Amino acid sequence: MITLNKSKILLSLLTALIIVSSCVPRSRLAYVQSEKDVDIEDTFFEGQQIDNIIRPGDEIYIRITSADEERTSFVAQGQPGGVYDPTFLSYTISDDGTVKLPYIGRIVLANLTLEEATDSIEADLAQYLFIPSVYMRFINTKVTVLGEVNSPGVYMFNYKNINIMQAIGYANDITEFGNRSNVLIIREDGTRKRKHHVNLLSDDLLESEWYLIKSNDIIYVEPLGRKRFDMRTVPYNLIFSAITTAVMLLTFIK
Repeated sequence: MITLNKSKILLSLLTALIIVSSCVPRSRLAYVQSEKDVDIEDTFFEGQQIDNIIRPGDEIYIRITSADEERTSFVAQGQPGGVYDPTFLSYTISDDGTVKLPYIGRIVLANLTLEEATDSIEADLAQYLFIPSVYMRFINTKVTVLGEVNSPGVYMFNYKNINIMQAIGYANDITEFGNRSNVLIIREDGTRKRKHHVNLLSDDLLESEWYLIKSNDIIYVEPLGRKRFDMRTVPYNLIFSAITTAVMLLTFIK
């Protein structure tokens, strides 16, 4: 027969087992962990530089102004009702690496940085405008974040690249049931698609070519094994009640 003390011990063990099974170890949640103890302030990683080169297919916001603003205003061009929207002044780099601009016509911008392209356009406009000023930036760059994140969706950013941590930040971080050690990235390069898995728990990520996210990348965070069994929906109250009732019945029978 089961004694009262043994019943209490059994109940405590079962309770502890359920609680432990529903918890996720810290080692599965902490990003970019080092394999050995290091001084964080003295740790450096050599990764790829941010890609700031203009390439065919990029969409770029170009704002052109001059000292004689009343006569040569590009700011209001194509903006009905005076509503400011950068997409009205955006240009898509064609397959031959050019864009067509007012006055100067087609100009090659491919393989230039934004700073180099700005200087080139200002030099060509100088013969038409009085002290021209050009401002450029990448626009409508997007990343899709899916799976075990708090806010899955498509997110826009106004940079050539962001890193994978920033992309996940847009989606309000990975849930506690997301598998941070096996995150899938799908990348399109023309007609070719690439799949690659990264481990967000390892600091090797900081030196990986996949640390930087490119436009149109898809990030998928798969669930941990315990999520597949849906541990969050386990009826703990019902289990506790059943165990308590069983213990009481066994005690009463004794």
